[in-house]
Parts: sequence; structure tokens; C-alpha cells
Amino acid sequence: MQLKIPLSEVKQFLSNQFNINIDLRNIDENKIEVKYFDTLDLIIHDVKDNMFFFSYEVDGLANIASKVAHFFMKKKLDNTPIDWDLKNREITIDLNKFTELTTFLQFVSISKINFIKDSIVLELYQREKIQ
Repeated sequence: MQLKIPLSEVKQFLSNQFNINIDLRNIDENKIEVKYFDTLDLIIHDVKDNMFFFSYEVDGLANIASKVAHFFMKKKLDNTPIDWDLKNREITIDLNKFTELTTFLQFVSISKINFIKDSIVLELYQREKIQ
């Protein structure tokens, strides 16, 4: 089964939940452009146990900008399900830590993520019933 989430809703959620205002734009099925202080491209590497693993690529100037953005966002991200590893240029999002998703994730798991047009498309599968 698929779940389609418009990028506009993701931006609104991040703004409301974490007070982070970013712009998101689809580039490719496995890549999305993120604008905060500067622009970087997030590349999907894996989805495992409802966790998304991304890497990002930046050039010299954007690398400096990403370090500045990381500095300003570090406190905002401290108590969130988002881990930004600046050294390895990786971002991990753990959906299991979003309390709003606890009930939903008891019944389904996410096996794949893609960026299609202006949406994030999640492939879901039903979890086995707990007896």
C-alpha cells in the first residue's frame, strides 16, 4: 500500500513542530533539494525499521553553509527524532520517535520512500497481528 504526503504538508509540520522553516523540492525519485541557509540535496540510502537514512552532497561554499546551518539548528534538533551527522554528511530520521505516529506504526511499517512530483511516497506493509 502507498501513502502520499505532499511536500507542503511536510514543510508545515517541520515549521509547526520544530520551528524550522525550510523549502523542499523534488529533484529525482531518490533525491530532494532542501533549502535552509543554503541548498543541499538529500539522497535516500535506506529505509529500515521505520528509519530513513539519507546522505547529502555539498560543494565547498555550501559545506561551510551546512556547518553554519548545523550550528544554528543543533539545539532545535537535540530533542527530535532527527540526527544530523555533520562529519559523515548523513541525516537519519527515526519515525518511531514521533509520538504522533506511535499508533500508526503499530499496524504498518515503511519499506520504501520516494520523491515523486511534489510528494513523498511511502510504501507500507501491514505488520503481523500481535496476539
